[in-house]
Amino acid sequence: MKPYHQIFPDAAGATMTLELLSQSGRIPKGSYAFIECYCTSPGCDCRRVTFLVLDQKQRQKAMICLGFDGDGPFSGPYLDGSGYQVPYAPELLDFCVHTLNSRPDWVAQMYRRYGEVRELIDGTPYHGRAFPLPGDLFYRAMPAPDLEAMLNESVRHGAASCCPRPPRTATVEPSGMARLVDLYARAGVSAPISILLSLQDELHRHLLADPLAVEELAALLAALGRAEPVDHDRLSAALRILTLALEFYQVETAGGRAGARQQMQRLQSALALRVYRERSSMELRLMVTDILARGRLNLIPELRAICAPGEGEAVPRVDLRAASGEEFLAGVLRHFASAGVSCPFAGAQEMLELFAVSDPELRPGLTWELLTADAPFPREIAALLIFNADPELSREVARMLVSVAGATLTPDTLRRLIMARNWFPEPTRGIVDQTINNARRARVPCAHLEPASEEIVYASCLDGSGGQVFHVIVADQAAYAGCTFALRQGRGIVDCTVIRLETRRDREDFIRDARSQRCCLHSTGEYLDLRLGMAIAAETEAGRVPGHWLVRAAELLGRDHWKGCRPEPEELLRQLGEELAGEGTSPDEPSPELLAMEESGQWHRYRALFGSWKVEGSAVERVIEAACGGNGAVRGALALERVCDQVLEQQRPVLLERLVLEALWLKAAGGEAPIPWRHMYHVARAVADPTIALKEIPLAVSIARQSYTAYRKRNDNSRQGSGS
Repeated sequence: MKPYHQIFPDAAGATMTLELLSQSGRIPKGSYAFIECYCTSPGCDCRRVTFLVLDQKQRQKAMICLGFDGDGPFSGPYLDGSGYQVPYAPELLDFCVHTLNSRPDWVAQMYRRYGEVRELIDGTPYHGRAFPLPGDLFYRAMPAPDLEAMLNESVRHGAASCCPRPPRTATVEPSGMARLVDLYARAGVSAPISILLSLQDELHRHLLADPLAVEELAALLAALGRAEPVDHDRLSAALRILTLALEFYQVETAGGRAGARQQMQRLQSALALRVYRERSSMELRLMVTDILARGRLNLIPELRAICAPGEGEAVPRVDLRAASGEEFLAGVLRHFASAGVSCPFAGAQEMLELFAVSDPELRPGLTWELLTADAPFPREIAALLIFNADPELSREVARMLVSVAGATLTPDTLRRLIMARNWFPEPTRGIVDQTINNARRARVPCAHLEPASEEIVYASCLDGSGGQVFHVIVADQAAYAGCTFALRQGRGIVDCTVIRLETRRDREDFIRDARSQRCCLHSTGEYLDLRLGMAIAAETEAGRVPGHWLVRAAELLGRDHWKGCRPEPEELLRQLGEELAGEGTSPDEPSPELLAMEESGQWHRYRALFGSWKVEGSAVERVIEAACGGNGAVRGALALERVCDQVLEQQRPVLLERLVLEALWLKAAGGEAPIPWRHMYHVARAVADPTIALKEIPLAVSIARQSYTAYRKRNDNSRQGSGS
């Protein structure tokens, strides 16, 4: 990438600048120039621009990347993780986003400049495909692109001799730490520094976001060490990640980051269990011991003995079958203490992971030992195991709870069961009710549920699979907590996490990460309650109960009224219609219904909102292939009509619910909404009318067009791949 004015020193045309007469947010006063840089590699048609943000003293403050096509991993705009970024770089990115949306002339100028650069470098006029019309795309700040895409792009441009993707027998793509191991293996040790820095940033973000990542890393190391044959590339990558993770926690501990010391101890405890106690291969144990010794770490006593000369085999393996109840409890409590576990919800997570690697026959006995312990802490942990998506485990714990003395339940456990009794399907709900009655007869007081003093809610739009993510910040004693809910239409709550936000920086990072997602806007507690009620209903209908982290989130938010409730879309439409009834329109104004319908045909240009609403699968392919007759124009028109009539009509109820929820999401977003919620309401009402064919609704036709275009692209790629 090279600045435009270095490529064309005599070129006219202003550079976009930000002039601040006083400090704005965290941005100091001064002048900030957004210098456009374009690719000068011969034959490359990356259709991207990079902005170097320089202050009046020509010092770099940020590096922002933008793709011109509005889709794909490099669409942006996003902060380039391989470039230097000042702490207020996200606010400079926000200015860039605002200017891109409000100044289509700047976008048009960049299109022209890109063509000029390509013509100069390649020696011929630029003949690439047409760019989107300036103003058609709705830009939002995006996270840095997926590292998988970065590695692929690096290979495509010949920038790195990355390792090929390791062969896999499973069809499911790896996630979490397994994905990072794959990416490090593919990058190797000779990847460009930008790739290595981006990988390291991604690792740090994952370690901060997922407290269980360290245990996942230890389990992966053990599995890779036992594999036959050994995948040396992935094992080396996992060992590099271990070294980087240990260094990261050392730095974070020295810097005073809350929880870093506990995570370092947690990682060491996981290594002691997975690598040493469970007897991984001798080669792996020696390599891990070497890393620990060279790291000059403050080791936990167990690992200190292992790393001492001549004592590599000193750690005995714990035999849970032979352990008495007293020994088991003592061992669990020691593990909690070494891992810094002081919250029953984190303790329940630890126990579920222990169950996952233990003999299933041991599970009831271990749970009973916790449930009948003298101390209240292990009893609270055992009670939380009832909130498990595995119906068998949930019912198993429920039967134990109703069997113990009512006084065994703590006040907090009683409150949690009362608060969430409606989440359980029958017959578990009946058992929970009996447990509550037993505790009341034993005169166990119910702990008071404090209302949330403040909460900030963000909600993403619904994607093409009906997925939606909520991010909530709520006060938690002297600090804050960040709650994340991932919902899926028809499936319920697919994930729920709660993290501690100790500092203002933690809160800012949480908000920035939330806002970096496509169309994640301010929302309301009422909309959150509605969506969670629908998700809980889907869980209950499937015979599942949401996990224990949802209980923690309900406590933090002071919600004792969440229960499964799935209002009909027609009822929600009626309520929205009543709200509109009093507004009225002027006789001289065009019909708002007709305007909304006509406008909906162009909503696909908001790719963040509707870019993934296409329908795919064998049914769509059969319908399109059946329409492949006549000339191209007629074939395309017929395919769109048949997709509407034969595919989308079958999914009309799902489409209606999604549109209604989208209208409510826009309404909750207030002034941030990119589309007026009233317009979405009018289109949803048309979809709700069975007398109106979907092929008469422009939004449905645009969804069919996206589906048809995706089908054509797949076919074209398939033909190119087969060489035909």
